[in-house]
Amino acid sequence: MGFQWISVKGEINLCQAEKSYAKEIYKQIKLDILNQRIKDGDFLTLSELADKYNVSKTPVRDALGALEIQGYLKSLPRKGYLVKPITQKNIRESFQMRFIFEKVAVSLAVKLASDSELQNIMQLAAKFPEVSQENEIARFNELNDMFHMSIIKSTHNSLLIEMCEGVMENLSRILMTDSKHLEFVNEKEEHINIARALIHRDSKTAEKLITEHLLHLESRVNTNESIIV
Repeated sequence: MGFQWISVKGEINLCQAEKSYAKEIYKQIKLDILNQRIKDGDFLTLSELADKYNVSKTPVRDALGALEIQGYLKSLPRKGYLVKPITQKNIRESFQMRFIFEKVAVSLAVKLASDSELQNIMQLAAKFPEVSQENEIARFNELNDMFHMSIIKSTHNSLLIEMCEGVMENLSRILMTDSKHLEFVNEKEEHINIARALIHRDSKTAEKLITEHLLHLESRVNTNESIIV
């Protein structure tokens, strides 16, 4: 993957190409971290990544800078970037925000979501796998993100959606590891019950169920020693 020269009014402009490469490199490195192809504690350097992606150091530096801002990496001056491990503090703060945001989300969804949006949420819940299998983990994580973000998006509150996307992103690595220890049948039942409460426009029950669901998740994560450093 090399640079494509872009001509603007007779001049050569690399800026747009570098931004495009930085975005793609950012996506790939983040995906590798989430899938644990790049592991906690691994060390990344500009030169190695520039060689790997066949680009200059500029888009690599931009990509790594974005990942540092999001909390995936720690910059070590004149050395490179360290993949930050998941800590108890990360987990505690992320769950604190999810409790706040998702209780508000179900309450607003009951009032503001259309019937078709709530039916779509139920359809997603019904798709959750019932049997714990290694090859179902990716599907589970995809459905889980879609389910929770569908509830949040059904509030039609752009600020809430943006903040929740950030929190869900922060928890991605944690949930990717945690999902290997799931009992899928319990997860399916919990999601269906939440969706049913939303369809019935029962705010009190929906808030209770989403709280219990997140408490179960937090408890399981906190007892999983393979997640926390």
